[in-house]
Amino acid sequence: MKSLLEIPAHTTVKIISVSGGKGSRRILAQLGMGIGSMIKIKRNAPFAGPLLIENHGASVAIGRGVAAKIMVEEI
Repeated sequence: MKSLLEIPAHTTVKIISVSGGKGSRRILAQLGMGIGSMIKIKRNAPFAGPLLIENHGASVAIGRGVAAKIMVEEI
């Protein structure tokens, strides 16, 4: 199990857990994601940039703070 930050671009993963309390889970729920969701990392920007992910055909940017709290496994 790895943090979403550790996953390279063009990789499909499954969300296993989300740490950090209700705020992080609420943000993901608003984006249509949760535990068990399959997402694809489209771009993992270096340094302080956001991650661009694809979920159900839509591209969404996630900040590195939230991404660090999302634990995933590669598919």
